[in-house]
Amino acid sequence: MFFQKLFNTQAGLLGLILLIPLVMGACANLPAEQAITDADWQWSEMVETEPASQSRVADPGSYTLRLASDGSLGIRADCNVVGGSYQLEGSVLTIELGPSTLAFCGEESLDTQFLGFLSQVESFAIENGELILSLKDGAGQMTFRQG
Repeated sequence: MFFQKLFNTQAGLLGLILLIPLVMGACANLPAEQAITDADWQWSEMVETEPASQSRVADPGSYTLRLASDGSLGIRADCNVVGGSYQLEGSVLTIELGPSTLAFCGEESLDTQFLGFLSQVESFAIENGELILSLKDGAGQMTFRQG
């Protein structure tokens, strides 16, 4: 009786150990749309090619992007809220900005630049858990982290 319980416990543990890599592999291979949708992404970094520059966003929580699975999007651009839609086909991402509040957020705000960059997005990638949005004509990349 003791050996039967021990064998059942060991077999169960072995099964669980063998199952873990399969589950992790399945999660890693989620379709791209599932990997980026229905999550709050905070803008953390910008790399521009002309002129060449790289800068961190001082307050990432003030610049957020949410791609809903129904094709709509929600944006917080500092003190403004923006709606819109997006299309996703493979790694190609097209963002269409929609209605927006038009408050003046201050001289130090990046709201105008943020929205301008988003309107130029042409593709995306997920690297180390970060969302990387590449701009048209190689103009740069926006980096987002989940918030």
